[in-house]
Amino acid sequence: MNNSTESVTIEERKTDNGIFCRRTYTCTSKDHLVLVMGYGGSLRIWPATFVNQLAKTFTVITYDNRGTGLSIVPLNPEEYTVKVMADDLFDVISTFGIASHHLLGYSMGGCMALQYAHDHQDYVESLFLMSSTAGGALFAKPDKAVSTALANPEGKTLWDIYMSTFGLMYSPEALQRCMPTIEAIYQVSKECPTRPIALAGHSNAFRGFDGTGYLANLKIPTTILSGKADRLMPVQNSLNLAENLSNSTLVLLDDCEHGPHIQNESEVVELIVRCAKH
Repeated sequence: MNNSTESVTIEERKTDNGIFCRRTYTCTSKDHLVLVMGYGGSLRIWPATFVNQLAKTFTVITYDNRGTGLSIVPLNPEEYTVKVMADDLFDVISTFGIASHHLLGYSMGGCMALQYAHDHQDYVESLFLMSSTAGGALFAKPDKAVSTALANPEGKTLWDIYMSTFGLMYSPEALQRCMPTIEAIYQVSKECPTRPIALAGHSNAFRGFDGTGYLANLKIPTTILSGKADRLMPVQNSLNLAENLSNSTLVLLDDCEHGPHIQNESEVVELIVRCAKH
């Protein structure tokens, strides 16, 4: 499927394994950049403005994690592991016939990106771990009430449930500033919300992930990015990653929480472009 606008072209496909994926590019797009969404998120959770800005430089690949969007929804939580979801990502890469690419993982998506980079190091030109963790002994846990609320979003309407989640990500002041983007995300994702069984599966995947053993041998140039005020993925997780990844650069953003690409969109785009060129 091809959808073209004045400057952005979108191609959509499905892998043989049932993973829905999208390629977004412009006439100036060059290297591939793959974006990996986190817990419970489909590709629609990436702000269109963020993807389109990146597409001025990169051919951007996004996809629906298993259990989300238009991808397969396994009904057994045990069928969701970070390893399996990283294999889904490799299927996406293979479907588009991509030989090498830059890779960005956000939140739990960073765990998948780390697993993928370990399994397919030769494919990855540069790695970005945004608001993420290596898991295992290096996982700095958020407040228990926050993690419990994230796994069990509440609300009478879908909008209420979305706001329950975004309310955990942002302070009231930051939430208000981000509201136009949040409303846009809701509009494009409301027709295919993530089902409870998939949330249970993603929780199972995250709990079972331990990437600490991958860090010493990972030589890919890596940029670690975090908001200093992140409540969902405390900044200590990024500090731990930086301490254990020898070829890494740590970038911490003031007054930023669990969504640098939303709160500091232009700054994050510029950072990705700059670091991917080095």
